[in-house]
Amino acid sequence: MAHDCLCFLLLNLVAGVVSSNATLVEQATCLAENCLEEFALLQRVPLEELRRSDQTCLERVRANVTPGEEGQFKLRVLNYDNSWHITCKASQQSLVFDPFFLGKQAHFFGLVQTVELQSEGWPGIPISSITTQGVVISVDAPDHFNAPSLRELIDQTHKVPVLSAYVQSPQDGLKMAVVDAFGYGNFEDIAALSTLYPSCNPTADGDLQFKDIGDFRVCYAGLPNIAVPFRTVLIASSCGAILYAPHGIPEPFSENLLQAISKLRVGKPLVAIVGTSTLYQLGIKLTKTFEFTQEVLRQIKPDAFYDTHRQEYFAVGGIAFDLLGNSTYRIDRVSPEDICRAFPDQYRGSPSRKDNPLQVPVYEGA
Repeated sequence: MAHDCLCFLLLNLVAGVVSSNATLVEQATCLAENCLEEFALLQRVPLEELRRSDQTCLERVRANVTPGEEGQFKLRVLNYDNSWHITCKASQQSLVFDPFFLGKQAHFFGLVQTVELQSEGWPGIPISSITTQGVVISVDAPDHFNAPSLRELIDQTHKVPVLSAYVQSPQDGLKMAVVDAFGYGNFEDIAALSTLYPSCNPTADGDLQFKDIGDFRVCYAGLPNIAVPFRTVLIASSCGAILYAPHGIPEPFSENLLQAISKLRVGKPLVAIVGTSTLYQLGIKLTKTFEFTQEVLRQIKPDAFYDTHRQEYFAVGGIAFDLLGNSTYRIDRVSPEDICRAFPDQYRGSPSRKDNPLQVPVYEGA
């Protein structure tokens, strides 16, 4: 009886708040937890809806979506950082993005800096189980275009096409040859394996220039970053369109490109796989902030958005890192909850298994 009276009094005290267009969350916070049932009756609101009002954004999204399933697209991960396997169910064809496997070091400028995937970032996929129609590389940094990983994958997939964002070759001139030879290892191997895919420059009719791999069409979207050739990969297929930019989208898209993308997505989903972390090397900011990424994502209005390449499972070493530590290599990450709050209707999760219940499933073979 005392409990009922206390709740009755409390409800009447907040009646003014309830009747003044306060939101459901604001109303709920006016009440003690043990008065929820009475409050639900007074407001004619289902009790379960009230209980959900104090859920995090990640919890609410997790209750309503299945990460990795976007229309006819099936998204899976090959590691917990940034290696993806995406299948178009309509055509039963697939692409692999930025393969980077356990035990394969990435060398920046020889031994100046090395990056290696930690064991907890590797789901233990047998490389021989990976099937694909092609490999797409976002940027020629060795943790994206990792020659040892790629070579092992190519040996298992019968020499499928490899589409590179920038062909590293001594034929590109002395300056590029010096950067390649002393910057990224295995540049001759990379040049021999890869084919350059074109920029998505709209034609007079508003169509885009693509490189075809079966059902998939691939091109660059937007301008490269000034310091590093980070660009956005645009994939079109019978299942919809994908934007892939693991280091974020470096520049806003032109109106012509936006119109061309709109034509591709009519009746089909546009899925954005975009990094939200900010990369610093030697104190220089090489990628945009999350605030800028938000602006561009709102410009393209994707149906689904996945965060990627948080670099939480990297073991960093090398001469420079041993001497200078984080001043040579630093990542500023945005929490998954903050990403979700920025895009509560589009956010679908990440490959990462850290502090995020929205986890893209691991690839399990064809």
